[in-house]
This record gives sequence, C-alpha cells and structure tokens, in this order.
Amino acid sequence: MRSFLNNLFSKDVSPLENPRQVNAWCKKLELADPQAQRQKVAAVVNAFLADKIKPEPAVLQALIRIDESVQMGYERIRYQYVSNPRMPKEIEQSLWQDITGLADSMVKAYLSFAKVEADGEEKQAYDAMMPLVLARCLHYVGILAKWHYFRFDRVPAQLWSQAHSLYRLSEIDGFDCNPFPLYPHHGAEVSSCADEYIQLLMLNTVSSNNLSVRQLDWVDQWLDKWSRNVLIARRFQPDHHHYCVNLSGKQGPEKIGDDSQGDPYRYWGIYELLNEVQGLIAKLESGTSPANLGLGNDVRGPACLELLKHLDVFWGMAVRNAQFTRSDRHDVSKEADVVNGLDRLHRKVRSDNERFTRQPDEAKTGVDYDEVMDMRLYGFVSARTRSRQAQAPQIVQRTEAPDWQSWRVENESEGGYGATLEVAGAEWVRPGVMIGMRFGPDDSWKVCVVRRISRMNEFQIYAGLQLLSATPVAVSIQTTSTTPAPPRALEVTDFEAFDSAALHTMNSALYLPYEVDGVTTNTLLMHSANYDADRTYDVQARERHFTVSLGRSLDKGVDWTWVTVQVLSQKH
Repeated sequence: MRSFLNNLFSKDVSPLENPRQVNAWCKKLELADPQAQRQKVAAVVNAFLADKIKPEPAVLQALIRIDESVQMGYERIRYQYVSNPRMPKEIEQSLWQDITGLADSMVKAYLSFAKVEADGEEKQAYDAMMPLVLARCLHYVGILAKWHYFRFDRVPAQLWSQAHSLYRLSEIDGFDCNPFPLYPHHGAEVSSCADEYIQLLMLNTVSSNNLSVRQLDWVDQWLDKWSRNVLIARRFQPDHHHYCVNLSGKQGPEKIGDDSQGDPYRYWGIYELLNEVQGLIAKLESGTSPANLGLGNDVRGPACLELLKHLDVFWGMAVRNAQFTRSDRHDVSKEADVVNGLDRLHRKVRSDNERFTRQPDEAKTGVDYDEVMDMRLYGFVSARTRSRQAQAPQIVQRTEAPDWQSWRVENESEGGYGATLEVAGAEWVRPGVMIGMRFGPDDSWKVCVVRRISRMNEFQIYAGLQLLSATPVAVSIQTTSTTPAPPRALEVTDFEAFDSAALHTMNSALYLPYEVDGVTTNTLLMHSANYDADRTYDVQARERHFTVSLGRSLDKGVDWTWVTVQVLSQKH
C-alpha cells in the first residue's frame, strides 16, 4: 500500500532539472514504445525551453544523453513515415508533426547552450561538447529539410540561415572537420559538422527531381556515407568546384556564377562523389547486391540501379557545367502531346518521316520532308526528289490510338519550352529524361530533354524542356566489325525513314543534325545499352547503309546517350 501511494503522489522530476538521475530516467524510457519515448522526450525538452532552466554543463550532458536514448525509437517513427507513402492524410499529418516537432525542439534546446558565455572550467566543459552539439543541430536541421522535401515544400529561409550559422560557428572554432561518432548506436561510423552540412546541401540539389519519399530517403542514407567524399573550400577553383553556398544568405546551394565570389561563399566539387556513384553502378550491373555494397537491406536492385543512374546523370550535368543557354521566353497557351522512351519516340518519328517523305503531291497534309532537306542542302528541290515523289504510291494514314500524355505549354523560346503537367501519371518525369513533343496531329514530333522541374503543389509539376531537334530522322543501328575506311562528310539527305521489316534485328536510334561550335554535326541518339565508344556501327536509313564511328558524348540520360558520329563508309 505504501508503495502504491508513493507511486500515486510522486512527481516525475525532469532529468534536466536533476541531471544525476538522467541514466535511471533513460533506462526507464527504453521500456516504452517508440511513440511514447518521443512524447516523453518532447515533454522534457519543451518544459526545459519553457521553464528557462539555467544552462550549465551538467544539464547539457543530460540533454546529450536523453537525445541518445530516444534515437532508435525516433528512427522507427521516421521509418514508419517513409515506408507508408499512402497512409491516410490524418496519420501523415500527425507523424509529420511528431517528427518535425521533436527535431525543432532539439535544435532550440542545443542552441540555448551554444550562446552561453562561460569562463574557466565551465568554458572548457562547453568547448569539449560543442563539436557534438553543433553536429547534432545540423543533423536535426537536415531532418527538418528532408521532411519539407517529402511534402514538396520549400525549406524555410530561417532554416537555411540557421544551418549556415551553425556551420560557420564550427569553422570559427576550428572543429568543422573533426570526426567523431554522432550517436553511440551508429557504432564505428563517424561524422563531423562538415559532413552533416554537406549532406544537407547535396540532398537539396536533388530535392526538386520528382523523386518519391522512399527514393529521397535512400539518397539521404547514401549521402550519410558519400558526404566524406566532398570537401568544402573557401577559395574557388574553376576546374574542380561545381556548387557554392552563401553563408550569409537565406537559401541553399546554387550553381557557381560570376557574382559567387567573396568571403561568405563556400565551394565544393563532386568528382569523387560521382566516381563513387559510377563505381556502385558498375558493381550492381555485375551482380553485386545493394546490401553487400552498404546501400541498405531494404533497397531493391533494379530500383536502386535506376536511382543511381539518375544521380549519375543529374550530378554529371553539374560536372560538365551544363549551363544551357536560355533564350528569351514569351508566354503561350498550347496543349502538347508528349511521349517518353526512345523506342516509342522512334516509332513516332519514323511515322513522321514516312508521312512527309513518301506522300505524292495530291496527298500531302504538311511540309514535304524531302523538299525541306533539299532546300536546306541545295536551295531548290532536286529532280531526283520530284521523280521519287511522283512514283511513290499513295499512303493511307491509319488512325492510331493515343498513347501519349497531354501537357500544357505555358512559355516557349528558341531553345525550349516551359510546361505544366499533372502529378498523376508523371512519376517518370526527371531531369535528364528524353521526351517527344508535338503540338497537334499535323505537327511533327520534336526531341526534347527535361532539364529542370519544380513541384508547384500537390497536384502539378512545372518542367523546363530543352529542344534538341525539330527534324529528327528515325534510323536503326547495329555493331559491326567492318574495317574502318577514311571518313567522309555526311549529308542530311542521306537519311530517310527505314523499312520496318528490319526492326527485329536492328536497334532503334535517332539521327539529329546538331550545331556544335557553329558547324552542323552528325549525331545519334541511342540506347545507352548499345553505346560502345570503341566499336563501329552499321546505320540503316531505309535502303541505305552507313558504317560510322562514335565521337564525343554530348549528353546522356539514364537509358540514352547522345554522341557525335563520323561516317567511315557507305554501302550501296
């Protein structure tokens, strides 16, 4: 009975008010379920912030211990959120607030000690704990940023200012790169203020890539290790750095520009990071499992490989300094048909080529493709083209069932378009994805690449598109062992739509005339699986065959590669 009354009327004393009891309190906490653990710790921390308990080293040590005791339960709550993307809205809202609420409270509690002015032994005690305090603050800021990305929200400017200030403090005190275990249950893994900061910055670079919650979480987990391959520098090195951040600003990382100079800016390159990603891709393709590569036990091979290839493409654009020239845009209001995938686009372009090349004069419904090529090459329509058109049988156009999406184009320029699309059905849209686009059934299909996207709201995405070619030609290719012959110049009119009978033995590709350094160059857009820089290829364009060698790579996506070509010989 006495024990019952003692338990009934005893007051649960906060371990921050009595730091000597913190270990006993934390052992009792371990018996609770994850949600109860979070609630108890949140209550203690919020009470500390409200009651204005005097900061002192013993209280900070107790806070560090409490933080450690809740981590495994807190990680389970975060995993619950990530692994249930289709949970009811009420549950999602509750979990989101639970996760971000604790993170925000922990940052505020830790920062209350970072502002303490102390002397003597007390200062020495604070100085010894401050690297861990700032690193954990940056870790929690990273959690807050990631949960904003999950909702496709912008990271608040105040949060960026806080992150920059935390890293700047670690620089001033000279321990920004000092390694240490962030939490005991992480084992031998070490981190630092710089590692936590660069992980936050690099996750932001892919936050607008239309990745799913699970994909963003995978990238964040991988960056926990990859961040060690990135070094933040004060001085800009043009041949090595690709991103920068303004420590006095209120935004995240940005591309390096002419005005990105001065003391507030920090710079970093991602060569080593990309080498890590490319090495993992090679190992996965050779049959190694993601778990054996340290990519996570719940990560599946095909999805993991696709995501790594996307990161390789997206970050590779930064390495190549892919600053695509943007022409002046003007507002329009158009509906565009859009298809994705090289094979599907190849069929559309082939149909265009046949329609514009093989129709007699009386059946034409658009611009004759051969005539356009003749005018571009000679300045007049050749007799050979007119003779071939006169002899060609009339083609009856089939009505095809729509297999494309509809996007609303809101602006256009000489080099591309800006379009709005619905989130539903657009999970595949990423920077670096190749698409075909046309404005109505009488228009020909154009080849475009998605260069940037941003989530407008829960239901819509804005995509910036670069136009690669408005006059592609469908061809087929296969590797050959033919002995190379001296190269010759290739004319645009050498390419015509090829016969579909050869499709079963050939690989689809697109010929794109493209201007490089003011000179029109022969290029091929091909499947990455078919790309081999050391081999020669047979290119079939209807009844004509060419042997070509591949030149330099102009660009690449997850499943396509765009290269210049040299014609070595022509088969008659």
